[in-house]
Amino acid sequence: MKASEEIFHQKTDYKEILLKLFRHKYYFVVTLIFALALAYLFNKYSEPKYANRTSLLISEEQNNSFFSSDEVMQGFDLFGGIQSVENELAILKSFSVINEAIQELNLEVCYVSEESLLPVDFLPFNSYHDLYDNSPIHVILDQTHIQPVNARIYIDILNDSSFRLSCFSEEVYMYDYISNSPVDYLDSISFGGVYNFGETITDKNYNFVVHLNENFNRNLYKDKKLFFYFNNLFQLTNNYQANMGVSTTTTTSSVVIISLVGNHPKKITDFLNVLTNVYLERNLAKKNKIAYNTVKFIDSQIADIADSLMFAENKLQNFRTSHQVMDLSFQGQQLYEKMGSLESERAIIIINQKYYDYIKEYFEENRDVSDLIAPSSMEVQDPVLNQLIGEMLDLNNQRMKYLELNNSKNLFLKDLEIQINNLKNTILENIKYNYNKATISLEDIDSRMAKLNGQITRLPRTEREMIGMERQFKLNDAIYTYLLQKRAEAQIARASNAPDYEIIDKAIYFRAGIISPKTTMNYTIAALLGLLIPFIIIITKDFLNNKITDIKDIELISSAPIIGQVLHNKLKGTAIIKDFPKSPLADSFRAIRTNVKFFAKGRDKMVILITSSISGEGKSFNSVNIASVYALLGKKTVLLGFDLRRPALYKDFKLKNEKGITSYLINNAEIKDIVQPTGIENLDLISAGPIPPNPVELIASSRTNDFFEDLKKKYDYIIIDSSPVGAVTDSFLLFNYSDINIFTVRHNYSYKEAVKANLKNIELKGIKNVSILINDVKMKKNDYGYAYQSNYYNNGSSDGKLKKVFRSRKKA
Repeated sequence: MKASEEIFHQKTDYKEILLKLFRHKYYFVVTLIFALALAYLFNKYSEPKYANRTSLLISEEQNNSFFSSDEVMQGFDLFGGIQSVENELAILKSFSVINEAIQELNLEVCYVSEESLLPVDFLPFNSYHDLYDNSPIHVILDQTHIQPVNARIYIDILNDSSFRLSCFSEEVYMYDYISNSPVDYLDSISFGGVYNFGETITDKNYNFVVHLNENFNRNLYKDKKLFFYFNNLFQLTNNYQANMGVSTTTTTSSVVIISLVGNHPKKITDFLNVLTNVYLERNLAKKNKIAYNTVKFIDSQIADIADSLMFAENKLQNFRTSHQVMDLSFQGQQLYEKMGSLESERAIIIINQKYYDYIKEYFEENRDVSDLIAPSSMEVQDPVLNQLIGEMLDLNNQRMKYLELNNSKNLFLKDLEIQINNLKNTILENIKYNYNKATISLEDIDSRMAKLNGQITRLPRTEREMIGMERQFKLNDAIYTYLLQKRAEAQIARASNAPDYEIIDKAIYFRAGIISPKTTMNYTIAALLGLLIPFIIIITKDFLNNKITDIKDIELISSAPIIGQVLHNKLKGTAIIKDFPKSPLADSFRAIRTNVKFFAKGRDKMVILITSSISGEGKSFNSVNIASVYALLGKKTVLLGFDLRRPALYKDFKLKNEKGITSYLINNAEIKDIVQPTGIENLDLISAGPIPPNPVELIASSRTNDFFEDLKKKYDYIIIDSSPVGAVTDSFLLFNYSDINIFTVRHNYSYKEAVKANLKNIELKGIKNVSILINDVKMKKNDYGYAYQSNYYNNGSSDGKLKKVFRSRKKA
């Protein structure tokens, strides 16, 4: 529990982390160079992206100055209205507006140059450049004919008069530019041949003509391929819509910034300018629509009255000629003037009634009231009706904007529909009232005219007839003149209309800036990734590593002292002390011998047991060399192969295993019969002997105790190479006979959890004098925990120095 708490409460050792990273510095160098190389290739060969912008001022409210006076056609001030900036932003980015701009720019054909990045053509490493207005050819397609879209048509210009075409493409859509939609699908399309410039290239699936431009320079396209393809305008519109941004400068501002990202600076600049022109023209056309409808209505009335006026004029002229009468008498003139005044009033009332009939019919036939004629344009001076129709036009304007934005399910749209219907009903009620009022006025005028007619009947017949003719002529002439005046006013209104919006800054080619690739940023990201990727890999690998890698791993899981560290064996052989006595590896065993003295407490004779968690951790290798290092001191030493299940120690000395410990334990041999000299002075070996069926029972027998008692009498040091404690329980029986117990851990091989569990088990069983030996330590420069020892081993050995190191670690 204590060890677990230490793991969670340990402090981060930043020096250790830095040294671990520094040990892998070459990984950082390699990944950094690789990442920067990729960034260089990306910056050099990726297709550049450009961005440009234009700005518009969207007026909140704008009236036509020509009609600002209340005296002239007050209804035309309805052409300007309150605009919703948010709606205008969406309209600017709408599919219909963008598609119209694309069609005006004639972007049906795209011209591209292809350049290989490698000297071989079969690898798909090519760069592509949109030629736009710098293409050496110009293709005119027949828009009444279907065309294959997005199919690359390669062209090889042979000379100034001929060229070679080749096309092969799979999964091709056939596009109809009239309906602006795909109409067919082909699994593949293939055609080609040699043609002359200006020749029609036609088939059931295509129809176009290729012309050579005057700017063609063969040297510019020497190592490049040229191809063109027909655009799917529907997809192209979607692409422009996705790459376009529309926003206001601030939340309260009506200045709109329109930006576009594309692969050609001139193309995006032209598109932005065309887009703003299309938008302004649409706005102006919408404003002119009312004036146009007013003129159209007046023209229909003029056509009706013109015939009557001409007939009345001819009749009056013929009467004067035949009767030789030119002027009326004084009394007749007075009656004529009074009658003319009444006729004028009657004519205006009749026009108003026609306007009321027009509104009724218009409401019955049209749902969209955007082109409804304003009342004041027809001299209907009713402020209530003017206000109601003005409100309805504003609401309908908002409704149309929602419909243009494809927001047919918008809750506000339903609310607008309800308001418009309510206003329609209110307007119809107002018209009904005004119509009845006009009818009463007509009856009053007719009554007054009847009285005047009675007075006129008392005049002479010739004068009476001429008064009637002149009255009819003057009436038609007044109506005709009035309609002409209103027609002229409506045309002036249409001519003086201007868009509600203003272009502040047009898109300029030289202001188009490259936004991708961002060279500096790409190099920065590449450098960061080149350092971050190996960092993450190293840290993650270290975090997930469940093996013993340094001293701190052991210190965290056990409080047992570390008796020494054995370097990685790069030498050929196992008996290092015998064969390579001056090697750093031999010095590490001398260091262990020195450190054992601290556990001996002055004893000259000891039994040392060496074990491990599992096989393969080097306990036998360490047993052989620890025994050898004691033998070099002139101490009588015996090495016991107590791994009865897997005897292998005798192989290191090239001896036999016919008899051994098991032979003694079953009374088949005496000690003198099983002792074998190793060839190393003062060092004998007793191998395990034949593998028994019951090793635990043999070790637990009384013969084992007799065995050790006899050995202690003959030898100074007894080194026991026991079986792993994590595999079997043999070693726990032998702990009773040992003075010092060495638990072997192999660097970067032994599992932390296994070591922890076995050391905990040893502790729970009350086994004393347990120390840990770290085996197979691979010395590396700046390897934290081992680096300072590496310098020592490279410069010589000294038990005193290792003693000092051991003491400092034990103290820590």
